[in-house]
Amino acid sequence: MSWITLFWEELLRSFIIFLPALVANSSPLILRNLMKNYSFRPIDQNKVLSDGERVLGSNKSWEGLTAGVCGGTLVGFAYGYFLGSTSWILYGFLMGLGAMLGDLLNSFIKRRLKIRPGEPFIPLDQLTFLYGAYLLIIPFRNAYLGTYIEELTTADLAMATYLVMILHPLTNLVAYLLRLKNEPW
Repeated sequence: MSWITLFWEELLRSFIIFLPALVANSSPLILRNLMKNYSFRPIDQNKVLSDGERVLGSNKSWEGLTAGVCGGTLVGFAYGYFLGSTSWILYGFLMGLGAMLGDLLNSFIKRRLKIRPGEPFIPLDQLTFLYGAYLLIIPFRNAYLGTYIEELTTADLAMATYLVMILHPLTNLVAYLLRLKNEPW
């Protein structure tokens, strides 16, 4: 088997493994566009810290957090259905929750650095959701998630990082061209 074939197989495996986090990361944007006239409730309740900046900012809402966790969980349900194991539901939930927690951490850091909501912060914008999902899933993988996920390694994370660094800008550009986002980043 050639190295090119192995590369594509590993890339596809990483995509499948991290799909719940990828879906979770895009779910808040989809929800915001479906409910344009809805008044979203900010997680930080508009609170400002001593640095004069909001805790998380205006783009982080309870509804978006819920949409992200539900998006990841739905992918877990689909995996569970097709693979015949309910442990995938927990996997999807944890990946979705981890992705959202990573994204919230990113927003917190951006506010401390006085980067406005929606402004790019490369590479953290692209990676905190992915690393959050990975870090949350690691403690549960051996006990609850079965053989396939026990094999989740840092090499899988490295491949997913590579994938996300390509997919994230492309999907943002597509969302911008479809007028789902106001910026192409």
